Amino acid sequence: MSAWAQQGNSDAKKMSPIEGTCDVIRDIKTPLSHVFDPSTSPNIWMMPTDEEAEMPLPGGINEQLRREIDAARSARRHTNNIQNRGIIHDLPTPPNSIITQPQRGTEVPPGGGTPNDNHIAVGNDGKIVSVMNTVIRVHNDTGKIIKAFTLDYFANNPNIKKDPIPTMNRTYDPRVMYDPFKDRYIVVFMHGTTDKNSFIIVGFSTTNDPAKPWNVYKIPGTPIQDSVWSDYPIVSQTKEDMFFTVNLLHNGSSWEEGFVEAVIWQLNKEDGFNGDTMHKNFFHNIKYNGVSIWSICAIQNGPMPEGVDNYFMSVRPYAKENDTLFVHRITNTLRSGQANYELGVLKSPLKYGFPSSALQPDTNFLLRTNDARILSGVRIGTQLHYFQNCMNFKTMQAHIMHGSIYNLTLPSGGTRMGIAFWNQGGAVTKAQLFTNDSLDFGYPAVAAAGEAPSSELSSQDPSMIVTTVYSGAKHFPGTGTFYINRYGEFSDYQILKKGQSIINYTYIKPKEQRWGDYEGIQAKFNEKGIFYLVGSWGKGNNMNAYIARVKIKDTVAQNPISTIRVFPVPTTENLNVEIQVNSESTINGQVFNLNGQSVGIESGLNADQGATEDRSRFTIHVEPGTHRYALHTHGLAKGVYIVTLQLTEGNWNFNSDTQSFKFIVQ
Repeated sequence: MSAWAQQGNSDAKKMSPIEGTCDVIRDIKTPLSHVFDPSTSPNIWMMPTDEEAEMPLPGGINEQLRREIDAARSARRHTNNIQNRGIIHDLPTPPNSIITQPQRGTEVPPGGGTPNDNHIAVGNDGKIVSVMNTVIRVHNDTGKIIKAFTLDYFANNPNIKKDPIPTMNRTYDPRVMYDPFKDRYIVVFMHGTTDKNSFIIVGFSTTNDPAKPWNVYKIPGTPIQDSVWSDYPIVSQTKEDMFFTVNLLHNGSSWEEGFVEAVIWQLNKEDGFNGDTMHKNFFHNIKYNGVSIWSICAIQNGPMPEGVDNYFMSVRPYAKENDTLFVHRITNTLRSGQANYELGVLKSPLKYGFPSSALQPDTNFLLRTNDARILSGVRIGTQLHYFQNCMNFKTMQAHIMHGSIYNLTLPSGGTRMGIAFWNQGGAVTKAQLFTNDSLDFGYPAVAAAGEAPSSELSSQDPSMIVTTVYSGAKHFPGTGTFYINRYGEFSDYQILKKGQSIINYTYIKPKEQRWGDYEGIQAKFNEKGIFYLVGSWGKGNNMNAYIARVKIKDTVAQNPISTIRVFPVPTTENLNVEIQVNSESTINGQVFNLNGQSVGIESGLNADQGATEDRSRFTIHVEPGTHRYALHTHGLAKGVYIVTLQLTEGNWNFNSDTQSFKFIVQ
């Protein structure tokens, strides 16, 4: 189902010189607008869909390119007899060792507008907040809706005039997050599609009950004082701060003609939860070689939203074929006063491209996949993993690109105007497609699924769970998920909600039907292996939403298949050694090159933990159970090496087992 490609540091160096710009406006202050109490709003279980309710185009539909690609795909399907089977898994599948298991699900009524802008957050006590277009809903832990209201009820209380919010009549693009440290929720959404009425609402729950009052703030949608408006937010958080990115567009223009720039907002969460004056940083004029970088995706921090810095990623979303990756970083917290911007430029080893439209059983009706922008990503330790809609150049289907950046270290070079410009010479990039010969995919959302390291000796677990929508020539649009284990292996695609009809809005052209802008997924932070997600499915020719609770079944992680296993091969930033023992044991290790010469390697151990003077050797003492360690390979030249591991069980040292593994450093 996948094909890996990777890019080493030699090609990355060819990207220099890098010329970039960014302007920072620091510590902007915004007073609390008002406190909104959901109990004062009526329950709105669903909103009618009308011809004026199509959401703003999410990003520059290049009509000529899209039509060219769709026509080429259609011709190929008819002339080359590409098969679209009615059964998804009618070939032998690998052992059912890594899967996502649906536990329960809830159908959610439609929201106002097209397409669904789905997002979700779940608290440690099980309360769920789902947002879709113009509607926000609060659910109990079974998914039952206990409160629902439209976003325009966040408008100002008329008795409070600190920062008046006018009556809202054009709300869209809602996002929601749960802060596991403060046990609170945050909601962000857009208002208006011109410079005259564009602003951004950010709400912070005052308790862990999202049906209780919220502190509401109004952020300008025209922050650069130009004839622009703000569109398409993507959110992330660290322990102290929240971030959201938006695209600024000129009035009355298409995406290609009207795009001005993508910007980053940094807000202090404590201010919002307390209802204090909000302190903000604003990063704009973000350019590479004099050209504004399109659509910046805020990357999540996982498995917990910890840390003081945050990463962001961009690509060239309207290229027919490209390999450029932009990596942005905000270096520190807002309150530190040292939150600077950094830019890195890398190359993807597997080219991405503008995806074809998705098929439906009635192939007269096509579903837009919009573009190839990065839609979701997660940072796990020193790794970045990102997901985007992408062309499968072999089949011309719309599939999902999973890209990875390993050995993510920061530059030590100089800065210009307080902003670092760097070329990540030590980084290694990989990319693979998640594919299916019967289905098109769209709008991926990812959450980290691995456990945090138990100690400094443990390596980070890069497991992930991804949700997408799907459709096909023999499959109505629905929603599902797949899992990526720590070895980078894909599970099968798990359908969670099958569609019952095509999507066909009469006020949208048949070949330009809308089926998504984004979906949402979040780990339940206090319940291992449990995730909540929201996705779309077709019913009655319209889009509906579905909330699912899923559990990861990873028998490889729970019961490793070997006593000793090393991964990944080839290695990028380090070699992971996974050991399963049934009794107290000692592991003696040594590294050699192919000539049999011992090679020094950083084990991450100090003298008390088993490090030896000869850096090619190391000793580890372990208790019963499964353990994972990282041998750092940064200093090794590219090539093939051998690690030998001798396991001595118990205290009597009479039962030893020696295993040797080859590994490649790239």
